[in-house]
Amino acid sequence: MPSDVGIWDLAISINNQKIINGEESINKQKETSLIFVGSKSVGKTTLIHRFLEREEAPKQTLALEYTFGRKTNQNLIKDVCHLWELGGGTLYTNLIETPLSANKLPETTIVLVVDLSKPERIWNTLTTLISSVKEYISNSLKSEQAKTLKIEERLEKESAVRLGPEHMDADSIQTFPIPLVILGGKYDIFQDFEPEKKKLICRTLRFLAHLHGATLQFYSAKDPGLVKKARDLLSHFAFSSTAAKGMSQDYNKPLIIPAGSDTFQAILGGAEVPKQEVMKHQFSTHFPQEEGETLTMSEDPAKDPHFKEAEVDMLRLQKDEDLDRYRRDVERRQRSWNDIEME
Repeated sequence: MPSDVGIWDLAISINNQKIINGEESINKQKETSLIFVGSKSVGKTTLIHRFLEREEAPKQTLALEYTFGRKTNQNLIKDVCHLWELGGGTLYTNLIETPLSANKLPETTIVLVVDLSKPERIWNTLTTLISSVKEYISNSLKSEQAKTLKIEERLEKESAVRLGPEHMDADSIQTFPIPLVILGGKYDIFQDFEPEKKKLICRTLRFLAHLHGATLQFYSAKDPGLVKKARDLLSHFAFSSTAAKGMSQDYNKPLIIPAGSDTFQAILGGAEVPKQEVMKHQFSTHFPQEEGETLTMSEDPAKDPHFKEAEVDMLRLQKDEDLDRYRRDVERRQRSWNDIEME
C-alpha cells in the first residue's frame, strides 16, 4: 500500500470496490427507490397508500412528494424503500433529477402509470416521460461519481439479465437503463371499451413496453384482486420479494406481462418490427393525441381542505383579519380626505 494513502482514503476505496462488485453485507440495511410518474389524476397517490397500507385520504400532488416504507427482512433488519411521486403529468419532469443520483440508480425502479380511460393521452404521456427520465439518467451517468463506481457497466449487466439470455428481439429492444414498470390505471373503466379499441390500446402498450424492456400490468383501485397484484409487483422491486408467477396477454383481461416475456411477433403477428413512428401513426389515427398539459388547481390552494394545517391556518386567519382592518382603515381615511376636499 502506498505510504501517502490515508486510512480514510483506503476505506472509501474499499467501499467503492464493494459497490462496483455489487457486494452487500447480509447484516446491512438495504435501501431501494420507487419513482412514480405518469398521467394526472390516475391514482398514483392512492396506489402508494395501498402499497404502504395507509388509510389516509389522498391529496393532490402538486410537484414532487416523498414518503418511505419499511419491511423487516429474513435477517430481522428493516429494509427501506424511498417512494417519490411526481405530480402534474408531464409538466415537471425536471424535478425527478433529484432522486436519480448516480449511486442510487442500481436500486431504483421507475413506475409509470398511464390512464387507460383516456387513450387520447396515452402515447404522448408514455413517450414524453420515458424520454425525459432516460435523459436525466443519462446525465447522471456522466457524473464523476457514476464513473468512479462504474454504475453504467453495472446497469448494462442488470439490463441484460432482465431481458433474458438470447432473447429473439435483443437487437430491436431499446432496454431502459433501470427497471421500468408500466401500469395501466383505471382498468375498471377501460374494461367496458369496445373490443377493437381495447385490442389496439393493448397492442400499442405491449409494443412500447417490450420496446423498452419494461414490465406491463393493468390496475384498478376498485378491484381488490388487481390491487393485490399491483402491491405484489411493487413489493418485488421495493423489497426483493418473490415475483408473482403468471402472465396474461388477452386484451379482454387485465394484462400481466413481465419484462422480457413478450415478443414483437406475438404482439404484431409478424416477424417485421415497425418503427415507433409507424405505431404512433396507427394509434393516433384512431385516438388523436392531445398536445401538452396544463396545471389545474383550486382557485386558492390555501383554502383547499386537503391541505389543512391547524397552526398555519390560524396564523393565516389572523393575517386575513389584520388585512381586512387595514383595508377598512384606508377606506375610512380616504372618505375623510374626500370630505375635507369637498368643504
